[in-house]
Amino acid sequence: MPEPGGDIVYVLPDKLGGLFSFCDNLLAHRRPGGLRHRAVLTHNRLSSDVRGDEPLPADEQVTVENELPFENVYAALRRVRDAVAGEGALVAHDWIELAAASAYPVDRTVFSIVHGDFDYYYELAQRHEPEIDVYVTYTTAIFERLLEVLPHRRDTIFLRRYGVRIGGMRRPQPGPLRLIYSGRLDRAKGVFDLPPIDRMLRDSGVDVRWTVQGTGPHEAELRKAWPQPDIQWMGRREMSEVLSGYERQDVLVMPSRNEGLPVALLEAGAAGVVPVVSDLRSGVREVVENGQSGYRAAPGDIRAFADAIATLARDRDGLERMSGAIRAVVSRDWNIVTNAAEYEALFERWPELRRQRRSTPRRLYGSRLDRPWLPNALVRAIRRARGPAASRQEA
Repeated sequence: MPEPGGDIVYVLPDKLGGLFSFCDNLLAHRRPGGLRHRAVLTHNRLSSDVRGDEPLPADEQVTVENELPFENVYAALRRVRDAVAGEGALVAHDWIELAAASAYPVDRTVFSIVHGDFDYYYELAQRHEPEIDVYVTYTTAIFERLLEVLPHRRDTIFLRRYGVRIGGMRRPQPGPLRLIYSGRLDRAKGVFDLPPIDRMLRDSGVDVRWTVQGTGPHEAELRKAWPQPDIQWMGRREMSEVLSGYERQDVLVMPSRNEGLPVALLEAGAAGVVPVVSDLRSGVREVVENGQSGYRAAPGDIRAFADAIATLARDRDGLERMSGAIRAVVSRDWNIVTNAAEYEALFERWPELRRQRRSTPRRLYGSRLDRPWLPNALVRAIRRARGPAASRQEA
């Protein structure tokens, strides 16, 4: 329920991943006695994404479900609008809450978190500029790019690094180099580069042991392509187990083609696990200094990944130096204790940061069947009769 005097509402998709961890960390480290925090999770019943089964550490959590593209988009947006009713801060992470704020203007100050250096997020930032009061970026690369896209909004674009827990340190062990991939098992994450990297290492005599942490839509296909018997497939684990597991690893391997700033990179780095990661412009360079606190390789350059790992395997003293360096960087710049307080302080400025905005609704989404006055049951029946393909194409 809305809190008198204002509260902070986080709206995010109900699916496992870095965004979920981002919000979990911020909520878990808010200060006692501050504004009330609520979480509104949006879930598409037709989605195959893995849902987060651990509740967020908010004062209240609700889930708003939809069946897009079958139903009237404005019926789904009304449900989101009703869930965020009240005054205070609305912390937006994706399109549906911004669409709800455009179709049904809300009384909240809208903070839009720009989660990646992708056209998707910049286009969303431009499309919903009238509804967005404050933009928040967490890397310098994204901050500078957003300034180029929206130069006239300079005073309302903030850089706030997010953070992770700084826990135990990895324990060096003799023997095979311990490698971990941690994240979603999805082609877009470059996971099918892992088997050829492994083959190159073994062919060159480098003794390694792999742990694969996570699940995703291409897990079965990856297992088939990578039948090596000594791989430890961890699947989905509770966050406490994931974090403690980094203490038993040496190197994090992340060959993603497309990424924001991976939470797993920071979590592993906090434990001193040395990263060998794709050199993505979204902010990886702000964490990994090449050759000093890890290695960056061009996305898709399998040989460069294998060579960097082989170098670490053959130079254990260098591995230990880099391990200390990456932990120091994460502890200094990406500590959740410090950074969560900065986010909370920004959100609590919602009364002064609210901009003048138009009160007339803007209908930015949908087709001819998506109208606020059309009965949702009728729209759903028509689209189901047409079939999924036709519904997606129309929407």
